[in-house]
Amino acid sequence: MEMPPITQNYFSAMPSLERTLRRLWAFLLALIVLALVFFWNELRDPESTYSLVSITISSPIVLNFFRSVTLLGSEGFFLVLFSVIYWSVNKILGFWGLIVMPFSIFMTSEIPKDIIRLPRPDVRGVTVPTYTFPSGHTSGAVSVWGFLAMLLKRRWLWLLAALIIVLVGLSRVMLGYHFPGDVLGGIVTGSIFLVFLFWFGSKAEGRNFTAGLSLKYLLAAAVAVPMALSFIPATYAPNLMGYAAGAGAGYLLEREKLNYRPDGLWWQHLARALIGALVIAVITLELAPRLPSSINLFTFAAFGLSTFWSTYLAPLLFIKAGLARAGKINLEK
Repeated sequence: MEMPPITQNYFSAMPSLERTLRRLWAFLLALIVLALVFFWNELRDPESTYSLVSITISSPIVLNFFRSVTLLGSEGFFLVLFSVIYWSVNKILGFWGLIVMPFSIFMTSEIPKDIIRLPRPDVRGVTVPTYTFPSGHTSGAVSVWGFLAMLLKRRWLWLLAALIIVLVGLSRVMLGYHFPGDVLGGIVTGSIFLVFLFWFGSKAEGRNFTAGLSLKYLLAAAVAVPMALSFIPATYAPNLMGYAAGAGAGYLLEREKLNYRPDGLWWQHLARALIGALVIAVITLELAPRLPSSINLFTFAAFGLSTFWSTYLAPLLFIKAGLARAGKINLEK
C-alpha cells in the first residue's frame, strides 16, 4: 500500500464534486460559528446538559454505548490504531498518524482550553483536571478521522468518519464531560487544523527539507522541538509532545537501522497487534501514572516511550522473534 499524495483536493479527485463538498463544509462551519456567537448561553446551559446526562445514567445500555463510542476520539485509541497500521499496513501512514494525533489535540484543544479557561459541567462522578472549551475528543476525532478520510478519499471512510465524529461529540455531552457548545467548538478547531494540515502538506509535497542532515541532528530535532513545546502551560502538553518525540525518533531509527516490513501472515499480524498493544497499555496505564506528574520530563519520557516502542522497539522485537522481516518490498510483484 503506497502512501497517497497530500493534495488540496480534500474530498474528491472530481473537480465538480470537490467544489460542492467544499461549499457544503464551509456552510456547515459557518452555521456552527453563528450558533456559537448568537446562542452561546443556550449552548452552555447547565440544566439542558444535565437533562441529557440523566438520560444516559438512567440506562446501563445507553451509558455503556456512549462510554464505548467516546473511546473512538481518545488519544489511547489513536495510539493503538496507528501503531497497528504501522506494524501491519503502511509504516508511513502509521507514522504520520502518530504525529498528527498529538499535534492536532495539542493545537485544537489543549492550548485553546488553557487560554479560554471555561469550567466543565458540574456532574457528580465526572472529574477531569482540564477546562472544557473546546472538546478535545471532538476536535481530535475531526482532525484524525478527517485526516484519514481526506488522505485516502474513500466514500465509505468519509461516511465512517462523519458518523464517528457525530457520535463522539454526542457522547461527550451525554456522559457529562462537555456542554454542547464545547463540542461545536471542537468541530470548528479540528476543521481549521485539517485545512492548515493539507494546505501545508500540499505545499511541502515532494520537497526534502532534511536532505544533507545527519541522523544525529534529525534525532536531536525530533526530540528537542516537542520537548520545548511540552513546557507550554497546557495540562497535557508533556503527554502529547512525548508521543510526537517518541514517534519521530523511533521512525528515524527504524528507517536507518531496521527497514522493517509490515507484510506477513495473518497470525503474525495478530501476534504483533496483541503484543504491541499490551506493551502500550503497560507503559501508558501502569508506568506513566506511577511517575511524578508534577515533573514534566518524566511524563514526557513515559509517553515518548510508548510511541518509541511503536515505531522502533516493537519492529525490532518482531524481527528478532520471527514475526516480521526486514528489507525493501518489491513493489513490482
